[in-house]
Order: sequence, then structure tokens, then C-alpha cells
Amino acid sequence: MNLSSVKRDLARKGYKMTRPRRILMEALMENSGWVTAKELHEKISLHQGHVDFSTVCRNLDALTGLEVLCRVDRENNGIFAYCLREMKEHHHHLICRSCGKTSLIYTCPLDGLSSESTEGFSELECRFEVYGICKDCKSNTAAKKNDFCQTEQGRK
Repeated sequence: MNLSSVKRDLARKGYKMTRPRRILMEALMENSGWVTAKELHEKISLHQGHVDFSTVCRNLDALTGLEVLCRVDRENNGIFAYCLREMKEHHHHLICRSCGKTSLIYTCPLDGLSSESTEGFSELECRFEVYGICKDCKSNTAAKKNDFCQTEQGRK
């Protein structure tokens, strides 16, 4: 994804690449993972001068709504993290509660719902995040537990 393709996507949807959006997109493109609005605001302010936090938040929401960005609540605390949406297909996220690792999942809870079960609602959309412990964190926890048990046995 580059600025030209984002500009084209925005234009197709009736939006412009404003200066704040360009600055925001450049900061996201320099970043190699998930970042919060606060972290982006600090990075942009450091390199570009003052930009209102509300401008950052408003543009993150707009770009998420336009499907340019993905947004997840990585720590399940109401603070969202954002990254460039590389995957155009409908997807959801699997998030590690320990390290924050985020993986894509393509299963959707809306798949297979009948019109009866949705009570006539149309134009359905969903946000679905699954939280758990990734295999790396699980094996690290198991290794630490094993080390602790061996240490305790050595003391006896």
C-alpha cells in the first residue's frame, strides 16, 4: 500500500487526501505494526509539529470506516490500535492477551445467519475479536513454570 493507492481509494469513495490524512498515512506507513492514536499523535507531533489529537482521532476513525485501516482493541481495554489494512477481504482478529500479537482470522460470526435470526436487519456488519494466549507465550509460560518447579525441588 502506498499514498497513491490510498489517494485513489479515497477519491473513489468521494474523499480527498487532506494534509492531516497524508501526514497520518505517512506515519502509519513508517510504522511496522499496530499503533494507538496517542502513539501516532506523539510521533506526528515530534516530526511534523503540532497536530491536534482530535484531528488524529477523527482521521483514524474516517480511514477505518473507509477500510484503509484496521482497528482492534488489543488489550481489551477500550484503547484501539490501528494498522494499514493490507487485506481487502472481510476478516477478524485473534489477539494474544499476553504479548498483543495479532493474527488474521477469516471465520465470521455472520456467516450462516439466516434472515430469521437477524430479525429482518439488512446491511449487516460486524466487529469480532477473539482473545487468547498465543503459542509462543504459552510455551514461555510453561518453560518458566517448569524452571520454577525445578528450582523449588532443588531447594528441598
